[in-house]
Amino acid sequence: MPRGGGSRGSRIGGFSGGGFRGGGFRGGPASFRTSSTIRSSGRPFGRTGASRTVSRTPSGPYRHTYYRPRRRHYGYWRTPWYRRFWYSPYWSGYYYRPWYYSPAYIGGGIVIAILAALIILPLVGVAFAFPFDNADPSGKVNYRSTEIIYYNEYWYEYEFIKTGNNISFTVDSAPSIISFAIWDKPFDNFPTTTETGNTNETIQDITQDEYEYWTLFLKPGSSISYAYNASDEIDFFIADAYDFYLWNQFENPVFYKDVKNQNQSSGSLSISEAKDYYLVWYNDESGSIDVTYDINYSASNVIDLAQADYYELEVDTVSGSFEVPNDGEWYFFIYFDPMDSPEEATTITFDVSYDTGVTSAVKWVSIQPILIIVIVVIIIIIIAAFIARKSQKKTKEKKLRLKTQKKTAKTSPKKVGKPTSPYKSTEVSKADCLRCGAKLKPEAKFCHICGGAVEGRKVVSSQVDTPAESDTCIFCGNKVKSEDKFCRYCGTKISENRK
Repeated sequence: MPRGGGSRGSRIGGFSGGGFRGGGFRGGPASFRTSSTIRSSGRPFGRTGASRTVSRTPSGPYRHTYYRPRRRHYGYWRTPWYRRFWYSPYWSGYYYRPWYYSPAYIGGGIVIAILAALIILPLVGVAFAFPFDNADPSGKVNYRSTEIIYYNEYWYEYEFIKTGNNISFTVDSAPSIISFAIWDKPFDNFPTTTETGNTNETIQDITQDEYEYWTLFLKPGSSISYAYNASDEIDFFIADAYDFYLWNQFENPVFYKDVKNQNQSSGSLSISEAKDYYLVWYNDESGSIDVTYDINYSASNVIDLAQADYYELEVDTVSGSFEVPNDGEWYFFIYFDPMDSPEEATTITFDVSYDTGVTSAVKWVSIQPILIIVIVVIIIIIIAAFIARKSQKKTKEKKLRLKTQKKTAKTSPKKVGKPTSPYKSTEVSKADCLRCGAKLKPEAKFCHICGGAVEGRKVVSSQVDTPAESDTCIFCGNKVKSEDKFCRYCGTKISENRK
C-alpha cells in the first residue's frame, strides 16, 4: 500500500532548517505562545469526541449468580436466598396482595402491560426474528466537526474496519499548518526521531530599542549552539516565552544565556524541558546595528508520522481516500506540530467517513446472545418472585398454626403423675398430623403442611425403646433432646438414666 508523503524544511514563516524569525520594539505589543499546555517531556496531548452519525455496537458481559437452596439451614448465610431478609416483601411483594403489586413487576397490571408492549415484546422480536439497526445499512460511519487545537496537541477518532474498505477524508486548518495521518495503532505507538538543522542570516538595521529574535520548539535531550558578529555592541540573551514576555514588560527575569554589550559571542545550550526557546538581539543604544548569526540545533523526540500507512506533513488542507490493508481499528490523526508553526492555536475542520464493512444486520446478529440472556434473566426474576411469595405464605401459615396450638395447650388441664407419651392416645387418627396437627386426606402419605410422613407416625405400639445414650429416635430417626422422655415425633419411649 503506497504511503502519502511530505517533508520538513519548507515551513511557512520559517526558513531552511526550521525556526522562525520575528522582532519588535521593547515595551510594545507582543504575543509569545505560552507553555501552559505542554508536558515537561514534550509528549503531545490527545483529544477526541467529534460528532458521530451512528452509535457504536453495544458490548459488555451480563453476569448473574445462581444460588443453590438448602433444605436444612443454620445461620443467615446458609439460609436459602429466597428466604433472606431482602427477598420479601421488598421485591417479591406481600403474599396476600395481588402479584402485580410486587416491585418485581414494576407496579400495577396496567403498568406491566405497557412494559410488556414497549420493552419485552420488541426485545423478543429483535433477539429472535428481526435484527435491525438505526445506522447506515451499509455500515458507514462519519465524523465531522470544527475544533480548536493548541500547539503540540492532536485530534483523533477511530473505528473497526474490515480489509478492503475505504476511509474518505477532508481536513482544513487555519491559520497554522498541520500534519495528517491514518494508522492502525494509537498515537503513542509512533516512534520518535532526531532532527538536525542549521541556519545563518544577516539581520540589518536593528534600531534603538528594537529587538530581533529566532525561535524554535525543542524537547528534552535537544541542544542548540550559536555564534554571531555585530557591527556594534549589542545585548544578547536566550529565554523561554514567559521570561521573554517579562523582559518586554521591563522586568528583570533570569535568562538561560545573557550577554551584555558585546559585538560577538558564541555558546551552546542543553535542553531539559519542552518549550519554545528564543534567541534575542536587542539594541539599547542609538544608531543602527547589523547582526550576522549562525545557529545549529539538534531536536530530539520528534514525532515520526512517516511510520503511518498514510500521512501528509505541513499542510493546511488535505483530502482523499485510503483503502485499509487489514482488519482492525483504524485511527485518523490531526497533529499540530509546534516545530512547523509559531501560532498558539489553530482551527481544524474535518469530515472523515469510514466504510467499516460491518452492516447493521451483522451488528444485531452479534448481540443476539446478549438480548437472549436479558430475556432469560427477566423470566428467572419473575419465577423467583412467585416462588418467594409461595414460600412466604407457607411460612406465615405455619407460624399462625403453631401459635394456635400453644394457646390451646395452655388452656388444657395438666395431669399429675408419671410422665407418659403425649402420643399414646386412642383418639388420635390418621386424619390429624401428629407433627403440626393439620387435617389430612384419607389417601395422604405425607402432610401437605410440614411434609412429615403419615406412616410410622401413629400411636406407638412397639416395645422398642430408644437407648438413653442415643441422640436420635431408634424408631423414626429424628433428633431427641436430653430432657425428653418420649420422641416428640412418633412417641417412642426413651430409656431412663440419660446423661
